[in-house]
Amino acid sequence: MRKILIGLVAAATLVLSGCAILPDDRFDSDWILTYGKNSQGTFVNGAEGAIRMTINAGQISGHICNSWGGDISITDTSVLVSGIYSTEMWCTEPEGIMDRETRFLNDLSRVTSVEIVDGTLHLSGGPVTLDFVAGD
Repeated sequence: MRKILIGLVAAATLVLSGCAILPDDRFDSDWILTYGKNSQGTFVNGAEGAIRMTINAGQISGHICNSWGGDISITDTSVLVSGIYSTEMWCTEPEGIMDRETRFLNDLSRVTSVEIVDGTLHLSGGPVTLDFVAGD
């Protein structure tokens, strides 16, 4: 009887481990910013160069002037970006790149909602809206 019980527990463990909640990887991709808005107004990619980011397995990263990264947690339509770090280089070209980088990273840390509609990744929260399309 004891061997049967141990066998049933082992079988149940295997079945339940197959039902584990998996991370939502539909957001895992390279993304290019197409539109940004916060309390200071709107901004888009332009002559200053494209803002790109990568989401992969709970990590978010990119390069504007500095390389940056952090953690991203997505549950249903909620998102939390935390632990944002970046290198500390100073770029003078293209003009305004440092302001755009600071603004983008600050905005990214404020988003609370996420969705993909018609191939566009929408991140938003409070006055912040960031829209991205899949990159190459």
